[in-house]
Amino acid sequence: MRLTVHHLTQLPEQHRAHAELILQGKPLPENQPFLLATFNDRAVALAWHQDERIGFFAVRDITRRRGVGSELLRQLKADAQAHGLTRLELSLAGLPAEDATALTAFFSVCGFRQKDGVLSSLL
Repeated sequence: MRLTVHHLTQLPEQHRAHAELILQGKPLPENQPFLLATFNDRAVALAWHQDERIGFFAVRDITRRRGVGSELLRQLKADAQAHGLTRLELSLAGLPAEDATALTAFFSVCGFRQKDGVLSSLL
């Protein structure tokens, strides 16, 4: 099987258990599209943006460092461009220090720049 990124507005029941592991208590956006990455028919990553702001971006820890995050970010950028956006931003405010450090490292490698606790990139 291969990695597939789905553009969805509702979470399929077969992916609910793994998606809950990714979300860690955070709710999915209501009436808003999101991206769900699956590998071998298991949810491995989720992301969404609200206008220029990335509202959520997470890859299951057991799947990291295999290109899942890079592909998810590529699709998130493409979706943002399709909606006429010219940049994306991710606020680090309120994130646990470990998560903020990991996200900063990943997004920096992907071309995002950090300023005042916000990672941003032109599309």
